[in-house]
Amino acid sequence: MAAFIRKRISSQVTLWIFLFVLLLFITAPIFYAILASFKTNMEIFASPFSLPKTWSFDNLIQAWNLGNFQNYFLNSAFVTIGGMVIVALVACPAGYAFAQLSFRGNNLIFYLVLLGMALPVQAIIIPIFYQLRSMGLVDTLTGVTLVSAGLALPFSIFLMRNTFRDVPKELRESATIDGAGEWRTYWSVMLPLAKPGLVALLIFTFMNIWNDFLLPLVLLMSQEKFTISLGLYSFQGEQATNYALIFGGTVISMIPSIIVYLIFQRSFVEGMSSGANK
Repeated sequence: MAAFIRKRISSQVTLWIFLFVLLLFITAPIFYAILASFKTNMEIFASPFSLPKTWSFDNLIQAWNLGNFQNYFLNSAFVTIGGMVIVALVACPAGYAFAQLSFRGNNLIFYLVLLGMALPVQAIIIPIFYQLRSMGLVDTLTGVTLVSAGLALPFSIFLMRNTFRDVPKELRESATIDGAGEWRTYWSVMLPLAKPGLVALLIFTFMNIWNDFLLPLVLLMSQEKFTISLGLYSFQGEQATNYALIFGGTVISMIPSIIVYLIFQRSFVEGMSSGANK
């Protein structure tokens, strides 16, 4: 018995050490970027891992003003919010239909949708570009929004299908007996019960679109239409020697994702857990 307890304690200690090292590995670059955003160039090179001598927001303010980040920020907000709305409007009813309704070809259509998860965006980015060009949507935020939402849909539908499968079908049958139509049942009964999955979907979509770099790089040419990730890339080229401003711009680009995740992290974990258990 004592040997079993020692073995269990040893395994727990090993697990905690591993998790702590993993946490340091993941968070160290973030904390380094945040600390560097408060330093001068001289401090960054002289003592890269020390605390700033003076805590000042000058780098963030200058990056915001000199790098045109207010415009990039608004562009990213437009693309991200638009993509989230499209994904929610399509993935939620689609997931509900695949999970709760019986119709011919249900599984076949669902598996065809899942094929989209197997296609890397790098493999289809050139056809996407030519398709958008034929539609006149190259170098437009609308084009980036539509493509971002479309690429997010396969996983989003998969997540919402599994979320709705956790909702007992008896509730839908009871609503039907009470005279509710299919749309009323979905909107008033089933969707509120799928709230954890919906919140996880929105957070996941937000982070993916907000931090996306490849699509804006390929589809946007005009600098005034750049998203914040692409704007940060161009800003680094313009301010290659001013690392303090570069780190300030990096922190600005990270702030929305960090805030959203910190506020909704519990719902995100619950939604991902409920949507991935089947």
